[in-house]
Amino acid sequence: MNAIINLGNPRKDMSAIIRSTLGTCSTQALKITGIDVFRANGILITSPTYGAGMTLDALCEMTDRSLIGSDDRALFVGSMGSLSGKIKKGEIVIPDPIGCAYYGFDGMWLEQDEDLLNALSTLLAEGGIEAITYKHGSSFAVFDPHTDHINYTNTLYDEQVLGIDCGEVFIGIDFATRHQMKGGAVLYCSDSPDAHITDIGEEEFANRAFDLDLFLNQLAVAILNSGDPRT
Repeated sequence: MNAIINLGNPRKDMSAIIRSTLGTCSTQALKITGIDVFRANGILITSPTYGAGMTLDALCEMTDRSLIGSDDRALFVGSMGSLSGKIKKGEIVIPDPIGCAYYGFDGMWLEQDEDLLNALSTLLAEGGIEAITYKHGSSFAVFDPHTDHINYTNTLYDEQVLGIDCGEVFIGIDFATRHQMKGGAVLYCSDSPDAHITDIGEEEFANRAFDLDLFLNQLAVAILNSGDPRT
C-alpha cells in the first residue's frame, strides 16, 4: 500500500487532515509506537512520528503487518529547520541529497526516488510554488549539543547543508531503499535564522503548521494517486 508518513509532534491532531485527504477510512494503532494508521483507497497515512528511532519502529511494524512492502511508494512529509538565509520559514523545500552523521551512517548520502522527485517538482511548479531542493542533514534531537540554536549552525555539517531534521527523513529514505520501495520527501521550513520559531505564539504557530501539513498531505495524495506503475 502506498504510504504518507507524517513527521513531527506525535500529539498533533490529524483528524481534520485525514477527513480532507482520505474521507471515510479505517483506523488502527501500531502497538510499539502508538502511531495511528489511516487507510482508504489504497493509501495509508500515519499520524506524526518523531525522531529516527520512532520512525524506524513505525516503519518496521507497518512492514511486519504487511501494511507496506516492496514496490510501494512512501512519501515523508513534515518540517525542517533552516541553517541558512537561503531557506526561510514557511517555504516548501525538497531535501535531496539527505545525510546523517549518527547511528553509524556518517558519510552516507541518500537520494530520493527519481520518479517521486520529478512528480513533486512538477506538481509544485504547476501550483506556482518554487520549492528549493537542498542538501539536508540530520541531528540527534531538537536540542542536539552539536546544534547552536543562537547562531543556527551545526558542527557536524559544512555550509553546503542548508537544513536539518531529527533524522526522520534519512531513516525513512534508507528504510525505503533497503525494502525495495520508492521513497521521497517534501517538507516545510518551520524555523530559520531570520525568523525564529520562538518569535511567534504557540497558537499562531499551530495554525501555520496545520495549513502546511494539510497542503503537504494533499500534495502527497495527488502524487500517490497518479502515475502508479501497478495500475
